[in-house]
Amino acid sequence: MVKKRIVTISGIRPDFIRMSEIFTLLDREFDHILIHSGQHVDKNLSDVFFKGLKIREPDYNLEIGGSGKEHYHQLAEISVKSVELLRELKPDLVMFLGDSNSVLASIPLKKEGYKIAHIEAGMRSYDDRMLEEQNRKVCDHMSDFLFVYHERYKEFALKEGISRDKIFVVGNTIVEVAKKWGATVGDRASKHILVDIHRPENFKDKTRMAKIIEFLEDLKAETEKKVLWLDFPRTRSFLEQFGLKLPFEILPLQGYLEFLKFQKQSYCIVSDSGTAQEEPPILGVPVIVPRDFTERWESVEAGNSIMIDLKKGASDLVNEAVNFVRAFPNEPDIKWLGDGKTAEKIVQILKEKL
Repeated sequence: MVKKRIVTISGIRPDFIRMSEIFTLLDREFDHILIHSGQHVDKNLSDVFFKGLKIREPDYNLEIGGSGKEHYHQLAEISVKSVELLRELKPDLVMFLGDSNSVLASIPLKKEGYKIAHIEAGMRSYDDRMLEEQNRKVCDHMSDFLFVYHERYKEFALKEGISRDKIFVVGNTIVEVAKKWGATVGDRASKHILVDIHRPENFKDKTRMAKIIEFLEDLKAETEKKVLWLDFPRTRSFLEQFGLKLPFEILPLQGYLEFLKFQKQSYCIVSDSGTAQEEPPILGVPVIVPRDFTERWESVEAGNSIMIDLKKGASDLVNEAVNFVRAFPNEPDIKWLGDGKTAEKIVQILKEKL
């Protein structure tokens, strides 16, 4: 029997990490074509994850990224390039994960008549300033298969008028990945405070960045832990524009396994990343989130992470953070993330439905 053809289009670091187990199963069960959108061109944000996670080479690279390209450049390029390529490939389904600019290819491809699947569907922060919020909403409404992490995301999708028969609750793909590779990077430790700030709501705002730095200086003094600041080029650029100095150790971007080890050895992680509210708790690490909104409230409700209000004084924020870390359990409640069989569930649903 001829296998159904599934095309996956991924383009950024979290996509490759979260899709790594799914890629393997798709290769086994379908005629799978792996397309790299090329949104991330930095080797530390792309190639290194293929090697570290043993992901096979992509079949195609659309090369939509590059220095100076803004979101509308990327949208224009991926629209033209994906349509032209898929007219040749003629897939039975096109699959996306997440909320990067790459998922916006779902618009022209839906117009071309292809079936669309979206993993991480239904996620909402209800902060429409976020480009990611705009992207994920669009992709959801283009999709024929919405693979949501849990029931709350299903309810969000239903409230937006998406048909119930398109929505499947499957759990979070990060669980099987983080558990599999987290076991290979050593034991839990509490050596440092790991910082990951890369969202525009923070790095484009001088006041917020100054407050984050002040908070970290006080947290460093209170805990006597060194601070490792992950070096994102865009964040660094705005710090330079603002004339803000970082009195911390700068950590270059890491491969996945290397970064897992830094996470697992952290006293806590201070991050505005969405993935950071999911992955570190699997490793037993508490997370401090300097944001006004989050699309992962379940992490907060389960005690995996804490939101901090940067309008408060730095000393108050430090007290909140330290009290949270000290009370953090040895075995955090991560049931909201699913049972670690998400890739299997997605592939089984597609085998039945296609």
